[in-house]
Amino acid sequence: MSYLSMPHDALFKLFLMDVEIAKEFLQTHLPSPLQQQFDFNTLALAPGAFVEDNLSQHYCDVVYSIRVAKDRGSAYILLEHESVAGKLTPFKLWRYQSAIMKQHLNQGDTLLPVVLPLIFYRGAAPYRGPLSLLECFRHKAIAQEIFALTKSIQLIALSAIPDDVLMTHKRCAVMKLAQKYIYNWDLQQLVPKVFELFERYPLAIEKIRGVLYYLVKEGRGMDKQQFVQFVINHAPHYQEDIMSIAQSWIDEGHQKGWQEATLEIARNMLVDGVALDFIKQVTKLSDDKILALM
Repeated sequence: MSYLSMPHDALFKLFLMDVEIAKEFLQTHLPSPLQQQFDFNTLALAPGAFVEDNLSQHYCDVVYSIRVAKDRGSAYILLEHESVAGKLTPFKLWRYQSAIMKQHLNQGDTLLPVVLPLIFYRGAAPYRGPLSLLECFRHKAIAQEIFALTKSIQLIALSAIPDDVLMTHKRCAVMKLAQKYIYNWDLQQLVPKVFELFERYPLAIEKIRGVLYYLVKEGRGMDKQQFVQFVINHAPHYQEDIMSIAQSWIDEGHQKGWQEATLEIARNMLVDGVALDFIKQVTKLSDDKILALM
């Protein structure tokens, strides 16, 4: 995944397509009686794309297959990322559920599997959209006579989760915190909390780099150079990671003048007494350029 194209749903997928992190996420949010129906040791990613009869292609955000604990039959969990409350979101998810069921039948089963839908909502405003399919009908009374439509989709709304609770959500906590406050908090306020979570719940390097790029791309209060310098000053363990992201800006031409910014960062590191070998490692500057700064 390129860190230069890190929209909100890409950060979400970076974390939730990791099955071990997905287990933590689902076991945090699913009601305990429902969890007991499934064998989480069998959780696996399933295809999130389907093609309709007219060959139009649709993509669910993340789909997992899982075994039902009692009879070992297959079930599915559909996790959809939303930033706004759609008027027909339950219908959209029902179409995805139906397509997943059809794909399952195509594999040879003769009965429909359970497909559990979940909505992960990162909007700042409270979720005001419908959560049951019944609410999507114009003639609700007639629809209710025909279908059993009253069951609501489980909503995971970041704005409704208290921060002290969110900070206990293991390896998903940093993704949730970043998406909850990316537009409401200045990066000087958000970044220390992010690094606190990095230390509390260690992550693989690609996820750390994904979060850092998401912060600098979507956050407010700092430009790229200021963000890099802030990380170097306040979280020295991540100097090499943030400079590797900076290098990707140079390589892909998305940040004019970054070479000059890198020189300024190296100059500040020299003033702070950072070892020359380390400055060379994280900035990728040549010996001659570093010596010229001295």
